[in-house]
Amino acid sequence: MAKKINSKMKSKKNFKTSSSFMLLSIIIGIIGAVIVSSSSFYTVLKFGALPWASVMVALISTSTLGFFKKVNGREVSIVHTIMSAGAMVAGGVAFTMPGYLILGGKLENIDRMQLWVTVLFGSILGCIFSFIFKQKLLESEELEFPIGEATFNVINSGENSENMTYVGFGALLSTVIAILRDFSFMRGKKTILPTIYSFKKGFLNFYVSPLLLGIGYILGIAKTFAWFLGGALIYFIFQPFALIKKIENFDIMKNNFGMGIIVGFGIAVIVKLFFSKYEEEYRKSSNLFWKIAIFAGIGIFGISWIYKLPVFLSFIVVIICILCIIISGYTVGKTGLNFLEIYAVITILTITFFNKLLNGIRMENAVFSTRITTLMTFCLACFVTVACGLCGNILNNLKLGSQTKIAPSKQFFGELIGAAVGSFVVTNLFFTLFDVYKNIGPHNNADLMALQASFATTFIDGIPFIQIFWLGALIGFVLYFFNVSALTFGIGIYVPFYMTLTVFLGGILNFVASRVSSKFSEKCLLVSNGLMIGEAIVGVGISLITYYFVLFQK
Repeated sequence: MAKKINSKMKSKKNFKTSSSFMLLSIIIGIIGAVIVSSSSFYTVLKFGALPWASVMVALISTSTLGFFKKVNGREVSIVHTIMSAGAMVAGGVAFTMPGYLILGGKLENIDRMQLWVTVLFGSILGCIFSFIFKQKLLESEELEFPIGEATFNVINSGENSENMTYVGFGALLSTVIAILRDFSFMRGKKTILPTIYSFKKGFLNFYVSPLLLGIGYILGIAKTFAWFLGGALIYFIFQPFALIKKIENFDIMKNNFGMGIIVGFGIAVIVKLFFSKYEEEYRKSSNLFWKIAIFAGIGIFGISWIYKLPVFLSFIVVIICILCIIISGYTVGKTGLNFLEIYAVITILTITFFNKLLNGIRMENAVFSTRITTLMTFCLACFVTVACGLCGNILNNLKLGSQTKIAPSKQFFGELIGAAVGSFVVTNLFFTLFDVYKNIGPHNNADLMALQASFATTFIDGIPFIQIFWLGALIGFVLYFFNVSALTFGIGIYVPFYMTLTVFLGGILNFVASRVSSKFSEKCLLVSNGLMIGEAIVGVGISLITYYFVLFQK
């Protein structure tokens, strides 16, 4: 009898300890989600790239929990899930909404509350549909999800403070360089470090960016070389030829070519995946059908309520969302890549097509109005893209959780918390940054490049130079089946060459470090993650300081 009482008391004590520490994990995760979503949003806008935050976040989660003398895979998984969700929310917004401003739209025309509800609703539906499809993607199809696998390896082997020391060193170094480059310590004086370093009297320019260097190191020599080849092809061959022949709109043409390669690569992935057995399995699963139908109905009602859209058009948006989420799950599972820009383009092209087809049609004595504006088109693209971003993130985390033995329901709850925090932070940061930075777009010396959002704007009226676009798509499609890094090659075509050189330098450093020793290469990888953290956080900090300084001056 005494043993039973002691056993019950011990069980209650363990439950209280577990609950209190779970609460601590959630609090740490929320704080981290604020930082990660902010830095990710700035990174995408500034550099046009969104590396997976998973490895970085796993290290931060492990080290933070280690400070409280309690580290285990399940607790780390909760913190990691909450933190990482914000990054993909940031990507979904940054890939779409700045496009409206690039086209000449006014920031004051965007309703803050409506945008927040759009981002939050897209995040929630993305989590729900991803959770519905998890059994098919993780178990039936047995997809690899390499990012989730890599994150587990980091958590499994990196539960010590030494790893965080290297990350901290990289973050400190990146912070110092970013401050010296971006912050002027005396009014009217130049910054200590230049933004772009010129070599050979401007023949080659390098972007002074620890973040891009870190991205290049993580991508490795093969992918950065493909990136470099794309940039070199334009910079050394086609651009001089265009100048000699006085070809107008060369930048638009080369951007469409690069975008076509990326889209073609995505189509190839989809084609290869869709000719598989999953379609038959989906048709056989009646429970899956009813779950999809119920939440699709909720999505249709929500879209109609938020934007006062006709039910038919809301139905189209939700169908696009579901299809893109399935594609996102398969592409992330197979390749580790999430083509958010493709989902934005698919949405914009589809919405634009139906808007032109249906708007103004006479129905008996009335004229049908879709009520779709340019702003609404980008908001709907944001809704779908955020959902797809969360899909890739939660499935990677579920892959991680299957190995750390944590209940999927807890990860789902953590993902919702991170998505909610990220939605609030990113929505407010969107208005903050674009109230400060007016010079945006994929041109040289822009304050914020908003590269993928600019990509989306080129499709708002259809596809300009469509022959060049489809040529690029064909090349990307073919290169995929030859296992060529067509995605990074396409990025190299439309990213400014001075940024490409910095990324390529990171890839070269990766190659050199791997030749020294595998242990040295792993330490450099940790430093590279730190390089990505520091500059992004400094960028957000300086933006906020500038913003409030402007308010004070007013």
